[in-house]
Amino acid sequence: MGLTWFITGCSSGFGEALTRQLRSTGDNIIATGRKADAKLSHLKETGAAILDLDVLSSPEVIKSKIDEAWSIYDGIDVVVNNAGLIVADDRSQDDMEKSFQVNFHGPMNISRAVLPASGYCASKFALEGAVECLSKELAIFAPGLKVLIVEPGYCRNPVFNKIQHVEARVPEYAQFNEAVRQAEATLTESSPGDPEEAVARMIELVKGTGMAEGRKVPLRVPLGSDSWSRVKTKCEETLEICREWEELAESVDI
Repeated sequence: MGLTWFITGCSSGFGEALTRQLRSTGDNIIATGRKADAKLSHLKETGAAILDLDVLSSPEVIKSKIDEAWSIYDGIDVVVNNAGLIVADDRSQDDMEKSFQVNFHGPMNISRAVLPASGYCASKFALEGAVECLSKELAIFAPGLKVLIVEPGYCRNPVFNKIQHVEARVPEYAQFNEAVRQAEATLTESSPGDPEEAVARMIELVKGTGMAEGRKVPLRVPLGSDSWSRVKTKCEETLEICREWEELAESVDI
């Protein structure tokens, strides 16, 4: 049985190619993009449903578009956040904001309209990606300037008592949300990390003193045994993916 795909940015590139290939296998496609009547009309011949969608739209508009898409095939199985914007060279504040709106906030609004999710980790991950890009740019244009991503684990910090909660918009999330709240209630007292020691290590990393003295500080440093363990596990999982899927990865080379 075929799947129903909701794909953004289908006027060209991966979005168009995905639409054509998936339609050839009989899957249902909801191809979206700006000015869909003009820019996506060529995909109608594939049998794909066409929907006008600008990822810069407000969350309310995006939600209404998702509802419209949902009604076409009575559901959505796969969401592909493909639409993107590349801003090269020196970027103004407006350029940066538009880039984040298209590449991050828009896709998040689409994903949340289909399936709600927490934005904290996503927003921090976006910041980490931006800083990593900045480090590569500085290595070329200003090698004397360095950036550092400190990834602390759980510390006994009163910040956990100040977390803002909202009621679950989807009933199925209520039990999960309650479990998270109960876990958070113990973090201030039960977390393994000492915030004072964490701050001391941060200062040493920046100043090149203490445990960082005489060492080349990398871009990314975990702090805390729990953070170190998660980073190590993530690296091992990524290496395993590289080993297991090497042949498939190389199969697309010309």
